[in-house]
Amino acid sequence: MDVSLFSTLLWRFMVGGVILSGSTYLANFCNPLLAGILVTIPLELVSLFFIKEDKLYAYARSILIMSIATVIPVLYYNIIHPFRLMSYNEEIISSFFVWLIVGISLFYFMPHRMYYYKE
Repeated sequence: MDVSLFSTLLWRFMVGGVILSGSTYLANFCNPLLAGILVTIPLELVSLFFIKEDKLYAYARSILIMSIATVIPVLYYNIIHPFRLMSYNEEIISSFFVWLIVGISLFYFMPHRMYYYKE
């Protein structure tokens, strides 16, 4: 494996790991709101640094579109959680299935011109 590719992947892994572990620490031991802010904003913004300039606009537009696929499962979780219809793990897993369905639906039904951008 190319050394520069390996170091790039290692750097991305470390950035993502710090953000994820920091947010779970904050959620468990400090302020869940700060954890939510940490995990949602930087991952999307930090990833923009790693995208080639000619793909940057299309990638940013795709992030915007797929944010919908994140909001809907979180909303779903917040609706079903108070009813205690499922166990804790089943609620989370079912939220992932909702995310998958919404994500696939957005991918197949959104016009491709929305996220493929040519200058």
